[in-house]
Amino acid sequence: MLTRIDTTVASWVDPSSQLIPSRLITTSLIDGTEYDLVMSDEFETDGRGFADGEDSVWTALDKSDDDMSAAGGGSLHFYNSSHASTSNGFLNVSTTTEKTTWTGFNPFKQAFVDLEKDYKSAMVNSWNKFCFTGGIVEIDAILPGEPNTAGLWPAMWILGNLGRATYEGSTNGIWPWSYDTCDRRLQHAQHVSGCSDVNHYGLNARRGRGSTEIDILELMPGEKGWLPSTFPKIQRPYGAMTLQVAPGVEKNRPQSGSVPVRVGNDGTNGFPPTEPQSWYEGLGFGSNTSMNPFFYGTYLGETKPEEPTHRTKKEAFQADAVGAMFQLTKAHFERVHTYRMEWQPGKGGRIDWFVSTEGGRERPGVKKKEVNKGDEEEEEENTVNKRHKEPVKPSGFDPASKVLPQTSSKWTHAFSIEDESLSGLQGSQVPAEPSYLIFNTAVSSTWGFPYDTPDTCKKCYSCFDPDCACAIPPGFCESLKNGKTSMLIDSVRVYQAKDDDAHVGNKHTVGCDPIGYPTREFIEGHESLYMRPIPFTDKHALLPLKSGGGKCTSDDDCGEGVCTKEADLSFWSKSSNTVCNCGKSGYMGSFCKTKIYGDDEPGAYDYELNTSWFFKRISIPYIPVELAGFLVALVAGFIGAFVVTLKKKKISGGTYRGVAGNEMTPQFNKARRALHR
Repeated sequence: MLTRIDTTVASWVDPSSQLIPSRLITTSLIDGTEYDLVMSDEFETDGRGFADGEDSVWTALDKSDDDMSAAGGGSLHFYNSSHASTSNGFLNVSTTTEKTTWTGFNPFKQAFVDLEKDYKSAMVNSWNKFCFTGGIVEIDAILPGEPNTAGLWPAMWILGNLGRATYEGSTNGIWPWSYDTCDRRLQHAQHVSGCSDVNHYGLNARRGRGSTEIDILELMPGEKGWLPSTFPKIQRPYGAMTLQVAPGVEKNRPQSGSVPVRVGNDGTNGFPPTEPQSWYEGLGFGSNTSMNPFFYGTYLGETKPEEPTHRTKKEAFQADAVGAMFQLTKAHFERVHTYRMEWQPGKGGRIDWFVSTEGGRERPGVKKKEVNKGDEEEEEENTVNKRHKEPVKPSGFDPASKVLPQTSSKWTHAFSIEDESLSGLQGSQVPAEPSYLIFNTAVSSTWGFPYDTPDTCKKCYSCFDPDCACAIPPGFCESLKNGKTSMLIDSVRVYQAKDDDAHVGNKHTVGCDPIGYPTREFIEGHESLYMRPIPFTDKHALLPLKSGGGKCTSDDDCGEGVCTKEADLSFWSKSSNTVCNCGKSGYMGSFCKTKIYGDDEPGAYDYELNTSWFFKRISIPYIPVELAGFLVALVAGFIGAFVVTLKKKKISGGTYRGVAGNEMTPQFNKARRALHR
């Protein structure tokens, strides 16, 4: 059994991380100072499950990826918690061709209809459990699928806790705002505006809030071939590294498919006069990294009246995607690489993306000779802008951007955004929201699927229907059968500064409800927005954490717990079934395989109410059905006896018969006076 080695480390740190002391500290590649490990998961325990209530850090969703809207998302998958599990020391986020059917409400038809998705996948996230603001994130991962087969959309990212990923009601008017200025023109679009003089739901007055998104990596696989308007030249597969932020540029935006035009045309050359295009200046791009000219953001327009998520014309706004494309190779699909983000939050802060230059352990089941075959040639082919210490701008490079020097042999400094780039153009800032981690793989007709199909092509996406083949990327269905379509997360680690004066931006914090940027009371006050729609019958956004109760045949099934007869857990139970009992092991879940974690400090809500933060960390113990029934009957008996007693002691003419006033407790007298008002 693993035990805590150092009681001074943060309470979110996996005990497995403490077995290797070098994992407990890292050094910033930007400011050169030491950072302490504040959260980690090494995924060393096989057989962990992540369904709601099973894990104190992670929740795997069980829902369709999109809400019913006019725009739609093109999503073709249903997130199923069974597609997230641990084995061989990895978190497996798998994708399959299994169909999901259910009955849901269609707001356009105002009726319940049969719905279906052709693929199953997984999203695992730490929403409203583990959040952090600022620091260094390192994710060791093997990318899923085949590098030159399009169709999968895997991502590793963080999102502000005020928005819950895929729950559109919670993100409407919240995502991806990072704007702390009172702007009356934008006030309707930003639902938590800096113009608010009153701090409703525990929020701070005159502080603009949002749910900002930082994409550590989104994978775009597909056919080889240099992509236009990329400098240096990039081809698929590439990784998109993006900050999504609002408010966005409204006028003279760059056109998708081309780099920003920084110099206008005065019309003397015979062409119509044009103004320079507005885009962020001072962005930094490293070796084998180009500005992303194919996605500059999303316009969230006025919605139709029947849509479940409502936006008026005044609430419509532009969001920007400030992003880069990093060249990937076959090695990233076969061996572990580390994807690192250094985030200094708030005004004066910055975000930097890094990728390790060397691979780690291999994907299980892949032969070593297969991994190494052709890797060196492909690395050479894809490496256009060689690593160098002195910045060199390739031909066609955006003149308002800069090339990042490469000073480490272990890391490629891929992309950098400084706060001045944001504040100087739109007045936005580097995100300062408490944010949570997300790992998922999507399947979308808008990501890597054929854009132009002949009119004769049936618009369907099932791998089991031959008529759909023309609308599906070549080789995609076959790739789902080879066992390589799991995104494998070897570990995730979050570090924060030992000295907050040593870095730019705001102080680093751990917790989803920090005093400066609280979220708990707001979420509880709008909980329905964070819950699944009909036909699901959620009573709360998250289920209570379980402590045992999974059926077992031996202690081996129960992780750090023991396999126990239900009858031994309760005097009242006569069941012969055996279940896992976590006891005082410090582990929880149905099978006692996940450590009990929690924040070291109370949050804003706890400070405000002066309540104990301890109780929210206690998991609910497993209670046998027989015992639960007995307790219900016992409570009902007490209530019945109390009612009978009250009937015997009738209240008449303002006088309570049977008990003298001086015999009543102060609480009873208070209740009596209230009754006769």
